[in-house]
Amino acid sequence: MHVLAPDLPGHGARHAERFSLDGAVQTIVDAVRTAPPGPLYLAGDSLGGYTAQAAAAHLPADRLKGLVLGGSSHAFIGAPTIPYRARAWLFRVMFALGDERKMVARKIPAVLKEFGMNETDAAATLAAGVHMSAFPQAVNALCGVDFRTKLAAIAQPVLFINGDLDTNHIRGESAYTAAARDARIERFAGCEHGVSMRRSGDYARLVAQFVQQTGGGSSPAAH
Repeated sequence: MHVLAPDLPGHGARHAERFSLDGAVQTIVDAVRTAPPGPLYLAGDSLGGYTAQAAAAHLPADRLKGLVLGGSSHAFIGAPTIPYRARAWLFRVMFALGDERKMVARKIPAVLKEFGMNETDAAATLAAGVHMSAFPQAVNALCGVDFRTKLAAIAQPVLFINGDLDTNHIRGESAYTAAARDARIERFAGCEHGVSMRRSGDYARLVAQFVQQTGGGSSPAAH
């Protein structure tokens, strides 16, 4: 299995770029152009999962064989956006009053540890670039987008993976799976949002199983 994990705008090596959904979709399209010939899969968690849903229509339909979407079944239209908009506003205030780099250094190591990441992987993640400013940009990009409509246009099978403590995404799960043409669900017990980090081994196992079950091969991943 050949895996590509491109940095989306506002993330990693591209932290200086502003995140936009169009820019993220173009990132996936460009990554797929570099992939070896053969079946394609999109696998993403949270923002990566929404990006995968938006990108699917822009990929060769005869090569795209399926999507694996972690924490990507929340409605970003109307009242459900309010908590996200409020948190995004709080982030902007924090960045206006303080140094983002110091905030990352102070807060993110504990978050990564809480996610179950070992010290070596946490250090590599921080070195690659963690940028909290991408969060309000992502919220602005996702709010108002009807991802269920995008999902309804995807003919390929879709696997949703949610933690059973991820209330928002569990709540939206039935609407998303009803919109999809071919959807299946996996739940991680005792797990909150961020399944690919909190339960990385189990997440990878489900991706591999899904590829095998649907007869695929190579898998570009949107994160």
